[in-house]
Amino acid sequence: MNLYVGNIAAAVNPAELQQIFAGMGHVLYAKLAEKEVGETGFAFVYVPNEERARDAVATLNGTVLKGEKLTVQKMSERPGVVGGEVKQ
Repeated sequence: MNLYVGNIAAAVNPAELQQIFAGMGHVLYAKLAEKEVGETGFAFVYVPNEERARDAVATLNGTVLKGEKLTVQKMSERPGVVGGEVKQ
């Protein structure tokens, strides 16, 4: 299941993000989007086990990481959008 993670503190790196979600089960990938220095960012995380992904949303949404309250939610299923990339 693809998850959207928003409001990520500028100080968080991809390895830290992967580690946080790995505590909820196997993570296929955690891709941190490019951001401006000092700004909060967002990421896409893929957890192949749907039950574990739901647990990650329930557990991690609203938690504070390096001073920022995370937004963790299931990505909406929109035609033409796969893993945050628009497919033509």
